[in-house]
Amino acid sequence: MGLFEFIIGIVLICTVGGIITNGMQLERRRLKSRQTSGEAEELKGLVGHMHGEITKLKDRVRVLERLVTDGDRNLAEEIERLRRSDMASPGA
Repeated sequence: MGLFEFIIGIVLICTVGGIITNGMQLERRRLKSRQTSGEAEELKGLVGHMHGEITKLKDRVRVLERLVTDGDRNLAEEIERLRRSDMASPGA
């Protein structure tokens, strides 16, 4: 094997190695982007769930404010109504 073939061999090996390395880096980026989009969907679901919980809590605070400010309301009836609505709603 002469010097010319040796140089061609080295160049060929480096070129193939570069192509493989770039392909692996591209695949890693694709996997990261898929993982990131999956995490984004998971976070959207979590935010939706938390929004529902916040809405429920706001409703309960409104009821409590009415209980505190309205002296002629029957406290036992309101508490019982809240218990019934809590038992009726799933996931509570």
